[in-house]
Amino acid sequence: MSAEDQPAGGFTLDPGPDITQMREWVHGFARDVIRPAAAEWDEREETPWPVIEEASKIGLYSLDFFGQQWLEPSGLGTPVAFEELFWGDAGIGLSLTGSCLAAVAVGSNGTPEQIGEWLPQMFGSPGDVRLGAFCSSEPDAGSDVGAIRTRAVYQKATDEWALNGTKTWATNGGIADVHVVVASVEPHYGSRGQATFIVPPGTPGLSQGQKFRKHGIRASHTAEVILDDVRVPGRCLVGGKERLDTRLARIAEGRSSGEQAAMKTFEASRPSVAAMAVGIARAALEYARDYAGSASSSAAPSARTRASPSCSPTCRPASTRRGC
Repeated sequence: MSAEDQPAGGFTLDPGPDITQMREWVHGFARDVIRPAAAEWDEREETPWPVIEEASKIGLYSLDFFGQQWLEPSGLGTPVAFEELFWGDAGIGLSLTGSCLAAVAVGSNGTPEQIGEWLPQMFGSPGDVRLGAFCSSEPDAGSDVGAIRTRAVYQKATDEWALNGTKTWATNGGIADVHVVVASVEPHYGSRGQATFIVPPGTPGLSQGQKFRKHGIRASHTAEVILDDVRVPGRCLVGGKERLDTRLARIAEGRSSGEQAAMKTFEASRPSVAAMAVGIARAALEYARDYAGSASSSAAPSARTRASPSCSPTCRPASTRRGC
């Protein structure tokens, strides 16, 4: 919102016409396309390609749309869009937004050339939709990025990096066109000795491990990613080798290493993750409200009666039984 649109006090909860119009557009897609498809794809536990294709056709699943919201001056563009998508359905919502984390990793830390080359390949175009995957977590390193064991070793003779390790809980892992992988270059430096690498489509040695079956968000693909001597060109080191070498030299001299790439990616995306939760909570509240207010609910057993076994005296020891 521009300064002239703000009230005299300088603060308003009105997001302004641009955000409002975008929110209504995304909400309409969530209502008319996502919700009718949600139950089917949750039951199938598969990536909802037809829904992603529909979103691509109207420009919702696109680098242009997500880029515009990311750069929206108020900072509300991406959270508002994500809230509406997750109001529609969390699983399909994550399928539509999962590529964004990989895009943020490259967009926040990469060179202009890397951003221009790889971000479009994470979204594709109508008729050729594509996916990105951000691979940080490991079986023994979830939120503790300092415990990452995947190694990246530079091969100077061929200007290549060799990646070896296993990533887990990766959204779009193994099915993405572009994987963005966090690996340790200098393990003795912990998280400060890590770097991020782009693995191009079809690179030998990268494969999908187990696909995880989940209790929720099942329309989003979550899997392990196996890296077995994956060779990527030197230009696929996010930010470039000169910047990495400079950072490692500062660490060796006992100086600050600056920002850590993986944490910078997570920090940049956390407001949007919070907005996803708001969308889910909004939908849950509305479903509960509508159920409680429906004419048929008065004839249905109450939630307390259905959910609680305490009214059956056989469910508890005799010494603790009480009348219901």
